[in-house]
Amino acid sequence: MAVVLLVDDDPDSSEVVCRFLRRAGHRVTWKQNGHEALSALSNDTPDVVILDARMPEMDGIGFLEVIRCYLRWQTLPVILFTAYAEGTHIRRAIELGVRKTLVKGQCKFEELLAHIETCAKPLPRSQPESHLRLN
Repeated sequence: MAVVLLVDDDPDSSEVVCRFLRRAGHRVTWKQNGHEALSALSNDTPDVVILDARMPEMDGIGFLEVIRCYLRWQTLPVILFTAYAEGTHIRRAIELGVRKTLVKGQCKFEELLAHIETCAKPLPRSQPESHLRLN
């Protein structure tokens, strides 16, 4: 089970996504914009964020720019889930380290689920260098 934060201003599509992910066994919290999502992050860091790019008040790119300034959220896995396949916001999201960009309407829920499960797995830690000597 992954803890998922869904950030999207469309209540209808968000309800469908939340229902699907909950049926798959994940714990999902939904927020309607970047400000609400930042508030949620300060209370509980999820395993993965599903983020819309364009929202009122604070859009997805603004949200990403803020969280990447904090050490504890610099590697937080984010999946961009947007209606727009191209644009400067997509390029900026990639620069800010989104793990995957998926286009609403072109992506099957199973594909989204697979990416969530991949992103929710901890990254392998680097092994200590045992062959180094201190002189």
